[in-house]
Amino acid sequence: LEELAGLEVAMVQRKREENLSGKFLFWGKIYGATQDYLIVSVITTAADFPEKKYYYCTTGDYTLRALPSLSEDYESQAQALSVRFTGDPSFFNFSGADEVEEEDPEAPPVERFREVHRLSYVVQNIDHDCALAPKGSLVIDAGKRVIFNPYYPGLSFHTSADLRAYYHFRMPENAQGLAVLKKPGIVKADFLDCITKDTPSDIWTVAHDSSGSVAYVRNLYWQGYHFYAAIDSQEYGGAYFGSGVAQTDIAFML
Repeated sequence: LEELAGLEVAMVQRKREENLSGKFLFWGKIYGATQDYLIVSVITTAADFPEKKYYYCTTGDYTLRALPSLSEDYESQAQALSVRFTGDPSFFNFSGADEVEEEDPEAPPVERFREVHRLSYVVQNIDHDCALAPKGSLVIDAGKRVIFNPYYPGLSFHTSADLRAYYHFRMPENAQGLAVLKKPGIVKADFLDCITKDTPSDIWTVAHDSSGSVAYVRNLYWQGYHFYAAIDSQEYGGAYFGSGVAQTDIAFML
């Protein structure tokens, strides 16, 4: 309850300070050793494809801050890490050295790779691999922009049980999808990347709740990501709750 209240206030404050037009959406929670990270995103549809911006706070400080952009060097450093998050955005002693040069609290912060950069890398990777959109929920308008379909009817019970009904909510990476986006005139063909093309082939699972009114999709590589789609409804969404460490040996477990 405290986290929810703190996050609600932080989102209102951040939206007012940056004059954001998009709606804040809860993205997930990454667990740390001393405190956890709460992440939210803002989606805007002014560009050709919906754009996302990510913000984070900790469970010890509910001030939302934008996740930083990363250089190639920082991405490489983040990719090499598989230890648990500490929960301190300024942490930098990933080598575990006994002697670490203390930083002067009065001096400007030294530019170096910190946990907040790793957090940015992990959030973007999870979103790239896991963020989903049900079939038909995104369409291409007359201006060749990808927008949320206001007439999306929802998935039927039968369709929702098929993994082919779920697509990655990201700019398509297959050549056919990119060609569809550039095709002149009104386009009704599927253009997003279907999750059935992911490898390993059994990385996704789908099941229904006991009432059969909601379909749940889980990702086994990023364990902790859950997506839901209400049957015959426009309601759907997803969130991640986990360590932020991928199950890299999943191919041997399936």
